[in-house]
Amino acid sequence: MTSAARLLVLVALVLGGCSTRDRSNPLDPRNSRTQGALVGFNAVGGDDVVELRWQPLLVQGVLGYRVQRWAPGGIPRNLGAEYHFDASAAEDSSVTNDSTYVYRLIADLDSGDSAMSAPDTATPGIRRIFALAAGVPSFLRLSPDGRDVLYELAARESYIDMEVDRKSGLLWLAAEEAGTVIRRTPEGATVGAVIETGAPGDLSVSSNRGIGWVISLTDENVYSYGPDINNPAPQRAISGVARPRVVEAGSIDLSLWIGNEDGAVFRFRAQDLVQTNQWALGAGLIRAIALDEATGAAWAATRSGDVGNLYYLDPADSSATLVRPGLLNVADLAVDPASGDLWISERGFPGQGAGRVSLVTRSGTLLASLAGVEPYGMDVDPVDGSCWVSDLRSGRVLHVDRAGRTVRVSPLLQTPYAVRVTLP
Repeated sequence: MTSAARLLVLVALVLGGCSTRDRSNPLDPRNSRTQGALVGFNAVGGDDVVELRWQPLLVQGVLGYRVQRWAPGGIPRNLGAEYHFDASAAEDSSVTNDSTYVYRLIADLDSGDSAMSAPDTATPGIRRIFALAAGVPSFLRLSPDGRDVLYELAARESYIDMEVDRKSGLLWLAAEEAGTVIRRTPEGATVGAVIETGAPGDLSVSSNRGIGWVISLTDENVYSYGPDINNPAPQRAISGVARPRVVEAGSIDLSLWIGNEDGAVFRFRAQDLVQTNQWALGAGLIRAIALDEATGAAWAATRSGDVGNLYYLDPADSSATLVRPGLLNVADLAVDPASGDLWISERGFPGQGAGRVSLVTRSGTLLASLAGVEPYGMDVDPVDGSCWVSDLRSGRVLHVDRAGRTVRVSPLLQTPYAVRVTLP
């Protein structure tokens, strides 16, 4: 071997040794996972509290941990005393609901140095936020600010619908292939009897009375269940609506609205199930209905192909007012009960991220719009009338304010498609 060849081999061995050097120390700036920073620090908002969690460093020389807190744009300050070197959690109860705080963790070392985590933001509050995901079928709950997953419960199939009883807090979940409807507490526990309906479709809950209405795709009836959650038998039934697709039950206005796949909407009195109104809205199916309970009216969105129209239905005179034509693939509607304004989820062409979320008045005036998304299920925030919407493009749940700005986002989820928000 020539001297030049021996030199090349030596260089290769030296470089190879450098590239494979063990960088397992998490405080090593060249550690590929940590880059020398603390990882795993998480600030999770709760009701009048922020929970702080981290992974203790498994290295020698850690004296303890400090947490710093500040308001966005403010100056970091130490929060309380130093925590023990093997601590992994703490609480900050000196917070105010709906105020935003930024935290970071600092590890003090016997060398005189310190290491810190990336900052994490939390907004404590009383919201209860629930979502459904389809990538791995699951039911999950988010923190009050939507930034963290509190729990995720796997399911055998993607639920076809989810509704919340806003009085009791119970979640109703319909599984089409299993042919069942179950109820869960906000903490995730299954309660009451399992309801067997054949193949359930859309469902709705009259929150003041604890009664759920479920479309049976098997026999095309609409059945009511409850308020006794331990009784799985249907209490009443509506038949004669061909191919029912959407059901909405009033909580203040005791009415029941059903939309079918032939473009018709039917209104019934909840007390005796007498049909009071019927609207024929043209070709296509009824994609979504949202009740404007302050006026006793309802919004209905039709869809034919990927295009549809938005109507305002007034039972007082049986009028159907076309408010916004040419909507692109409406996925959901949600009324802000305080203002009567309507949030609209237009998915657009699937997979293109060219949909939009809009806020309109009863007369159809556009108040705000967010484009460049692929929204699906949505709900109105009960605190301020903003909107929470599942976005198929980003794989997250978005919090959109009334100006059309995204103010918060959830962690990356596995195809979120429904969201419900309620207060205790």
